[in-house]
Amino acid sequence: HRDLHSFPTRRSSDLLFLMAVLAGAGAVGAQDVNPGRWWRDPGVSRDLSLTRQEQRELDSLYARNREELIDTKAELEKERSRLDDIMYREPFNEDAAKAQLRKVEEKRRKLTSERMRYLIEVRKILGHDRFRTLEGKAHQRMERKDEKGRKQFDERPDKKGRRNW
Repeated sequence: HRDLHSFPTRRSSDLLFLMAVLAGAGAVGAQDVNPGRWWRDPGVSRDLSLTRQEQRELDSLYARNREELIDTKAELEKERSRLDDIMYREPFNEDAAKAQLRKVEEKRRKLTSERMRYLIEVRKILGHDRFRTLEGKAHQRMERKDEKGRKQFDERPDKKGRRNW
């Protein structure tokens, strides 16, 4: 078993995946639950044995993090839009494009950093075992979503010879 000190050695892709699931729409919860508030889903709450106090802590964390993420995403989109404008402007200014790309990358790093801070706080609230359980639930949800997507666009004909494009 890994402890908190060995946690940062996990593959970056696993952390990025979990950050996306926890911070993104849908998270682990049911469709009728506020998508970002996965801990309010009765099944998830039960499986993680969340106390009311922990749910309140997650509510507070979510509220603080949500506003920051909204602002940072908006800043990133503005910088991307400016980069698009520069890329299609004539005459083309390579120096301006490179400078704007650095701004886009800076905002992207800021967004990733904010998501990681959120994930660290979730990890502190849940502890090792429940955090691992949450990660497993996130992977299961994404696998179901991927499987559903593959079925939706399966090129093989069904029993009646129809293709599901």
